[in-house]
Amino acid sequence: MAKDNLFKKTKLKKVLVCILYHNIDVNLSSLINKIEINKNHSILIIVDGKIKIKNKKEILSLNNNIKFIYSLKKKTVAFNRNLGLNYAKKNFELILYLDSDVIPEKKIIKSHLKFHNKYENVPLLGGAVIPSFFKNKFNIWEILDGCLSWFTSIDRNYNKIVNKPYHLPTCNLSIKIDFIIKNKIFFDKNLKTGEDVDLCNKIREKKGKIMLIKNARVLHQDRKSFKDFFNHHASWGRHQFYTLYKKKYFNLIGKNNFNFIFLIIYPFLMPFINLISTFLTIFPWIKFKLRFIIFIIPTYVVHLIKGFFTYLEFIKK
Repeated sequence: MAKDNLFKKTKLKKVLVCILYHNIDVNLSSLINKIEINKNHSILIIVDGKIKIKNKKEILSLNNNIKFIYSLKKKTVAFNRNLGLNYAKKNFELILYLDSDVIPEKKIIKSHLKFHNKYENVPLLGGAVIPSFFKNKFNIWEILDGCLSWFTSIDRNYNKIVNKPYHLPTCNLSIKIDFIIKNKIFFDKNLKTGEDVDLCNKIREKKGKIMLIKNARVLHQDRKSFKDFFNHHASWGRHQFYTLYKKKYFNLIGKNNFNFIFLIIYPFLMPFINLISTFLTIFPWIKFKLRFIIFIIPTYVVHLIKGFFTYLEFIKK
């Protein structure tokens, strides 16, 4: 028996739940109360900018293992993610990222831990993200926002490896800390958004796999107004210039070639590029339920708008 124990692999236990608090309308006490926490779990709340938290004392009283970190001024999401990552490196085996605008399942930590221990060679796991239109079905902007945002994380009753070109979002994502330390991985702090795509690419470059797991769901509150929807996807289009194009091809083909191709050729290719993007977005939803086929045309229009803002970002820079 002693010999068997000697060679038994140690299971991961110590988890840092990192919550990015960027929405002052969210009740953090309610979010934290929904999570089942034990003595091996700690919660790190990263406050984006100088947001005044009215019920901070109440939040701290919920658990002895809750800590706040403040960005001195509003930073990028990626910068704040790195704060959590650096904190986790000190004393934790796993970091679980949640956002303040999600409602998690009670046993979400347990599910992430269970599958990290089961799949020892998979460094990054993500749970399903349930769009809020599943509950509020009569707002077109909310439905479109949910479809365009969470097509990579549709709820399945099985675990599956996520391959390129798909990624997993950081509002419900966990990473093994030893893999991060060994491969010196971090979020690109210069990205205003799209840090999840960049992270997944870095994991894959280091031969790591990415998996969507079952029984680890969060409900996300999506955008309901046209203004919020438009601004978000315009910003998404702008960050595409960096994550999809400049970061990959600028150094590969050189500055002059890159600028020429993007200035002259990209506008003609944009309808076809966005047709492919539309297919990649809607196909998982159609596979989930056929009725989502009605969103092909609206999705294509939104992708064209995003492509336009991608081109504007190139012109601007």
